[in-house]
Amino acid sequence: MEKKLTDKQEKILNILKEDFNGTAFAEDVVTKTEGLTIQSVRATLSSLATKNLVSKNKEARGEKMLTKYTVIVAE
Repeated sequence: MEKKLTDKQEKILNILKEDFNGTAFAEDVVTKTEGLTIQSVRATLSSLATKNLVSKNKEARGEKMLTKYTVIVAE
């Protein structure tokens, strides 16, 4: 069964797949969007995680621990 996605969810998911080979921090994804805030991108990525379309893992970036999102590829 295909999951229904909003336009914003589809856009963010496509950016993650096409511009970042399927894995990136929200801070990177927001640089490829127009008119979206980091909070909006994080919320959208988190909503994709609840649909099991991306996974979330904490990784070090500089001196901070940030959430990195990775597309879950359907087998």
